[in-house]
Amino acid sequence: MRLSDRVVIVTGASSGLGLAYARQLAEEGAAVVLADIQECNSEVHRLTASNPGTLFVRTDVRCPQDAQQLADATLSKFGRIDVLINNAAVFSNLLRRPFEELTVEEWEEVLRVNVIGTFVCTRAVVQAMKAQKKGKIINVASNAVHKGLPFLLHYVASKGAVVAMTRALARELGAFGITVNAVAPGYVRHEATAKTDCGRDQQVIALRALARTETPEDLLGTIAFLASQESDFITGQTLVVDGGEVFV
Repeated sequence: MRLSDRVVIVTGASSGLGLAYARQLAEEGAAVVLADIQECNSEVHRLTASNPGTLFVRTDVRCPQDAQQLADATLSKFGRIDVLINNAAVFSNLLRRPFEELTVEEWEEVLRVNVIGTFVCTRAVVQAMKAQKKGKIINVASNAVHKGLPFLLHYVASKGAVVAMTRALARELGAFGITVNAVAPGYVRHEATAKTDCGRDQQVIALRALARTETPEDLLGTIAFLASQESDFITGQTLVVDGGEVFV
């Protein structure tokens, strides 16, 4: 129960990686606020109904007012905010195609969620963290930034921005005792990515030093570590968790 004194917000938490993070953090003792643009589904309801230390807040991370409401609801319920996991992102439903076929509208939607969403959620919680003189921001990036994944230029660019923001925010917020780090998963197979896999998992497995499928469970230890006091002297870093597909 190494997280028993932590209040954690997870965005994009109604399914996939976000839901897996929320479950693990709750199991390790954290109070967890699950945020998602989708309405509370059966899986989230099951978790929040069985654990009084959890809360669901419907949140569109593109909207500054929603982000502030998320922070306010967390403070009202739990009195503090120790960790923010910026997990909400657009990815699994994106079509892979040459960059010159992408539209400005597609770029704007990806950047609004993956980059602006990270910004507005971080801005919403940072005053509470400054008042506490400590806090942890954990951004979810992607190993695609390091391997130059083709046919998803808008997505790769957005995750590159997340890595850059992680470094800049670490410099800016360090004086307040706030750490900022990122996790960069590889291609993770779960219910959303499985729908459009088309053999992609096997292609990626062939590139890994650890030649197997990456699952949400492979990321849980890293997320819990970064949320815990064990990582208190780590900031500005991007931890690649992809089974040795890329070496940074």
